Amino acid sequence: MNEKEIYSKILDWLKDKKDVAIASVIETWGSSPRPVGSIMAINNNNEIVGSVSGGCVESFVFSKALEVIKSNKVETLEFGVTNTKAWEVGLTCGGKIKVFLEKISYSDLNYIKRINSSFTKNENILVATRLKDGKRKILNDTENLSLKNSFNINTEKVKSGLEILSNEIWYLKIFENNIKVIIIGAVHIAEPLIKFLNNLAYEVFLIDPRSSFNEKRYSNVKILKEWPDEALKKIKIDKSTAIVTLTHDPKLDDPALLYSLKTKAFYIGCLGSSKTHKSRILRLKKKDINQIKLSRLNGPVGIDIGAKTPTEIAVSIISQIIKKKNTGNA
Repeated sequence: MNEKEIYSKILDWLKDKKDVAIASVIETWGSSPRPVGSIMAINNNNEIVGSVSGGCVESFVFSKALEVIKSNKVETLEFGVTNTKAWEVGLTCGGKIKVFLEKISYSDLNYIKRINSSFTKNENILVATRLKDGKRKILNDTENLSLKNSFNINTEKVKSGLEILSNEIWYLKIFENNIKVIIIGAVHIAEPLIKFLNNLAYEVFLIDPRSSFNEKRYSNVKILKEWPDEALKKIKIDKSTAIVTLTHDPKLDDPALLYSLKTKAFYIGCLGSSKTHKSRILRLKKKDINQIKLSRLNGPVGIDIGAKTPTEIAVSIISQIIKKKNTGNA
């Protein structure tokens, strides 16, 4: 279950007047099982969604969460290999994690609605939570400017984690835009690729002006039957966007790439052999695209796993997109 689905479930629980505790991974060391920002939610009916350790410490966190719901007080837990409780509940990965527990009740309904709205609107927001008492502030690029100035926060660069702000410890949680993947070309590889992207809960667009392809083959995708350079103008392309060209046809791929290289897309991939990619680079150079911009292109697209079938190629493409998203390197 992804973050969007977890917060949707929390909203449902609150609407049903259930009290909830949210457990957040706020700090990690070494080979921790889950990254900072991972969450687990528990309600007073003993229902659970999400994970903070992949199963290692969930049972202990669950029991503490029920205590937090009753006490209405925040609590911070630490687990590591030298911690007796950690060994008892199975944290043997060699890493350490710090987990923050806070109660969420019906009075916090608007706060949870705001988070869910950020997913729907594909909007970046930052939630700052003071560890000593759970006091929260929500920031984005247009709200709480005085708070951002007093904290000296750059919402474009800050990462989820602990920060000392105004001499107090705060947990900053970034809710980033959902990943968008734009596919150019309704070819065979597009079908398994879209299925994998759907499983990752990414927002998917398929662009192809040709009328011959069967739209019914694709589900949970926004289809634009227009020329790529025109269709791309209708999509908000930002640093959470990946673009993949699949057609092998310069009439479709090249205009898409020329437009894509002007955007902040974090990943641009091009299907085709090494020979095809060299020809592509030569064509783009003739369009006055410099080497720095051309270096953004990942071609041949995908991680080299010796992929042969459309499904295998889709796996290699997905893997490269995820690697770029998580590490900054493709």
